[in-house]
Amino acid sequence: MIVERKLKKLMKNERFVIVDGNALVHRAYHAIPPLSTKEGLSVNAVYGFTSILLKILQDLNPSHIAVSFDVAGGTFRDDIYEDYKATRVKADDDLYNQIPYCYEVVEALDIPIFTKEGYEADDVIGTLVTEFETRNAKLESVIVTGDKDLLQLVDDQTKVYLLKKGMSDFQLYDEKAVQEKFGFLPKMMIDYKALMGDSSDNIPGVKGVGQKTAMELLEKIGSVEEIYQQLKDPKSKIKNAFKPAVLTKLENGEGDARMSYTLATIITDVPGLKFKLEDAKIRELDKDKILTLFQRFEFVSLMKRLPGEVGETVKKEKKKHTFVTVDEKNFDSVWKKILAKKYICVKEILTSENVMNAELSGLVFCVAEEIFYIELKHINETQQKKLFDVFAGDTLIIGHDLKQLLKAFFLKGISVSVPLFDVMIASYLINSSVRAHDMKSIVLKTFGKELKDPSLQKSLFGTDPKAMGEEVGYYEDLYHEYEKKLEQDSNLGLFNSVEMALIPVLARMEISGICVDKKRLEQLSKESKKSLEKLTKKIHELADEEFNIASSMQLRDILYEKLGLPTEGVKKGKTGYSTAAAELEKLRDAHPIIPLIEEFRELEKLRNTYIDVLPTLINTKTGRIHTSFNQAVATTGRLSGSDPNLQNIPIRTQAGREIRKCFISEKGKVLVAADYSQIELRVVASLAKDEKMIEIFKKGEDIHSATAAAINGVSLDEVTKDMRRAAKEVNFGVLYGMGAHGLSWRAGIPHWQAQEFIEGYFKTFSGVKKYMDATLALAKKDGYVETLFGRRRYIPELHSSNFQIRNSGERMAINMPVQGTAADIMKMAMIELHKKLESRKSKDKNETNILLQVHDELVLETPVGEGKEIAKLVQKTMEEVVKLEVPVEVHVETGTSWGEMK
Repeated sequence: MIVERKLKKLMKNERFVIVDGNALVHRAYHAIPPLSTKEGLSVNAVYGFTSILLKILQDLNPSHIAVSFDVAGGTFRDDIYEDYKATRVKADDDLYNQIPYCYEVVEALDIPIFTKEGYEADDVIGTLVTEFETRNAKLESVIVTGDKDLLQLVDDQTKVYLLKKGMSDFQLYDEKAVQEKFGFLPKMMIDYKALMGDSSDNIPGVKGVGQKTAMELLEKIGSVEEIYQQLKDPKSKIKNAFKPAVLTKLENGEGDARMSYTLATIITDVPGLKFKLEDAKIRELDKDKILTLFQRFEFVSLMKRLPGEVGETVKKEKKKHTFVTVDEKNFDSVWKKILAKKYICVKEILTSENVMNAELSGLVFCVAEEIFYIELKHINETQQKKLFDVFAGDTLIIGHDLKQLLKAFFLKGISVSVPLFDVMIASYLINSSVRAHDMKSIVLKTFGKELKDPSLQKSLFGTDPKAMGEEVGYYEDLYHEYEKKLEQDSNLGLFNSVEMALIPVLARMEISGICVDKKRLEQLSKESKKSLEKLTKKIHELADEEFNIASSMQLRDILYEKLGLPTEGVKKGKTGYSTAAAELEKLRDAHPIIPLIEEFRELEKLRNTYIDVLPTLINTKTGRIHTSFNQAVATTGRLSGSDPNLQNIPIRTQAGREIRKCFISEKGKVLVAADYSQIELRVVASLAKDEKMIEIFKKGEDIHSATAAAINGVSLDEVTKDMRRAAKEVNFGVLYGMGAHGLSWRAGIPHWQAQEFIEGYFKTFSGVKKYMDATLALAKKDGYVETLFGRRRYIPELHSSNFQIRNSGERMAINMPVQGTAADIMKMAMIELHKKLESRKSKDKNETNILLQVHDELVLETPVGEGKEIAKLVQKTMEEVVKLEVPVEVHVETGTSWGEMK
C-alpha cells in the first residue's frame, strides 16, 4: 500500500514502464516449483513471468510499456574483459527452453520487445529511458527489474521498481530512496561496483577493497575519478583519511578499477535502436489470441487478471443463485424441491473446527438456481427427520470433502446410504499430480474466480452461510465437468466403486479412533529425555567440545572442519557440506560420532512428533486419538494420515516399537493387525507376468532368498545373510529406479558387484525388465501411467528438458502402477471388510471396528472373545478381494497393544 500511494504521488501525465525480461524470467523460474501442462510443457518460469507482468500492468498502470531481453552471444564487455560473467553457473536448459514462451506472452499482450546484439538488456533499457526523457519532460519512466545494477539509471524522471524477493515483493526507488539505502546518489552505483567489484558478473574491482571501504571512500572522497586524482596529490584529503594499506591497494588496482567502471556502466546510447514511443502505447488486447495462448499454457487462474475487456470476459458472473433462509414456515416447499431432484449439492455447517467436538448446526443446499440455508434449530423435529431421510434414499449427494458431512451425520446417529459425488476426490483422481484440491484452488483453476473467504476451505466454523452458499453454488458445474472427464479417462467406475465407497469407511474409522496408554507415554517421555541427555554427552565427548547438535551449521563445523571427516561424495550447498540424513549415512563408518548423531536425531524427532505430542491429541470426550485419513494427497492413490501421521513411526527401531506399544485396545477388547505380505512384489510379478517370480511366489518360497539364490547360482540353503540383504535391496530398489551406485551404497558392496547383481537380476527376471521398458515407453507416448484397475497418473516430468526432473518422472512411471495397484487392493479390501463387519453388527451388538490403515496394514478392535474369529474373517477377506497371478498372503496377529502382537 505504501508503494501504491508513492506511485500515485509520483504519477505524471504519462508513465513509460520498461521491463527487464531476463531478470524477471530467472526470478520466476526459481520462485515457482516445477509446473507442467498435461502435454508435458514446462511452464513454471512462463507462469511466474506472466504473473509478474500482469501485476505490473495493474499496479503501475502504464500509458506505455516495453520489454527488453538479452540476446545470445557476447557483448562489448566480453571484448574488454574476457572473464566477464565467467563465474556464472549455466542455468538449467529447462529455463532457457521457456524463454521463447515468455516472448509469446509478451507479444500476445501486444507489448513491443527490444533487443540489440552485442549489448545487454540493461543497455537497451538505459538507452530507451534516456532518449525519451530528453524528448518528453512530462514522461515518467519506471524500470521493472530484479537487478540492482539498474539503480544507476535513477534520476528525477526515472524510477526503478525492484523485485526484492519472491514474485510480489517490490520496492520503488527514486533518488531519495537510493541515497537512503546505500548512502550515495544513484550514479555512484557505478563507482561503488568499480571499487568493490561484483561477484555475480565477475567484475574484479580493486583487490582487497570490500563493501565497507568502498562506501567510506565514496562518502569521504567521491567518485573513482576523484579518488585517483587525489592519490596523485600528496596533500590531498585521501592521504589523511585512509591508512597506507588502503592507498596501496587503490594504487595497485587502478587498472582494474577503471576497467570495472567501464564494465559496470550501463550504456545509454546504444546505436541503431529503432523505437517510437507510440509503439509502446497500451492498446486493447486481441481477446482470442491471448486466451488461446493462456489455455495452451493452462493459465486459467491468470485469465481473470488480464487487463481490459478480456479480463472482464473471463470474470463474467456465473449463473446467479437466490439465497433462501429456511424455517418451519417454508420448509415443506423447500423439502419438496429437494425431493424432486435426482441430485443435490450440500455442505455442512458446524459449531467448531474439530468435527469430533462439534455440533451439526445447519446445512446449505443448492437446488437448481436456489441456495437454501437450513439452520436445524429453526425447524422442528419432524422436519429434521424428513430432511435427514433424504440421505437414506437414492438422491445423489454432491459435495466437497463429504467425509466431514458423513462424520457429522454419523455422530448424530443419522445413517447415510445415498450415492455420493465428492468433487475434491474427483479433482484428485483426474490429476493426482496437482497438490491442491481445496475449493479455493479448484474454483480458481476451473473458473478463474476467487472465493471470497479463505476460511471456506477449513471446517466452516463461524462461516457466513451466504459465503458458504457461494461455494456450494459451484458444485453442480464441477459435477458435470468432472463426471465427463472421469468417463473419458475410464475412471468413473473406480471413482464410484472404490473412492466414493471408501468415504463412509474412513468416516467410521476416524470416529472410532484408538486408545493410547497415557501413562506409558509419560514414562517413555522421561526415558527418551534421559537417553537424549546421554547421547548428547557422548557426542560432545567425541567432538571434544559442547555444541548444538540440532544446528546444521555447528554440526558442519564439527564434522568437516574439526574432525576432518571425508567429503568425497557428500553433497555441498551454498553454506558448505551437507549434514542431511542421507549424507551422514554415507559417513556412518567414518567416525563413531555419526551413528550417535543419527540415533539422537531419530529419538528427538520421535519425541517431538509422537511421544510428547500424542497425549495432547487425546480427545477429551472419547479418551481416544482420532487420526485423519486423507484420500486426496498421495499421487499413487495410497491413503495418507495426519493429526497424527502414523505412517512415519519406524517399525524396525526400538524407539518406534516402543511408541507402537502405546496404542492399545480398550478394556474388554483386543486389537487385530492384518498385514499384506510383500504385496508390491506380488503386484510386480502379476503386472510383469514374470514366470520366474510367479513360480517363486506360488511355491511359497521367500522371495528375497530365492532371488539371491537365482542371481548367485546357489541353492536356497547356501544363501547367506549378505546375499539375501542385497537381493532384498534390489527387489524393492528396482521399483524406485535404483542403479548400481545406489545398491552399492545400500548393500555395502563394491560398485562392480552391484552392477553385476542388477544385471543378474534382470537376467533372472527378464519379464520384469520387459515390463519396465514397455511401461516407460507407453508413459512417454501417452503422458500417463495406470494401475491394474485403471487409476491414472499424468507424468509431465517425462518430457522435461531437465534430466533430473526427467529421471524422476521415469521413476514415477515405473513405481506408480505398482504402488497404486497395491493401494487400490487395500482400499477394496477395506470396503469389503467394512460391509462384512456392518452385517455382523445387525446380527449381534458386539462391535468390531477398523481403526487404522498404515502402509500395507489394517488395525481393528474387537471384543476379546471374538479375536480369533475376526482374525480369520479379516485374513480371508483381504486375501480374496482380488485375484492376482500369484497368491495374496496376509499375516494376522492379535494383542492388546499395536506393538506387541502375537
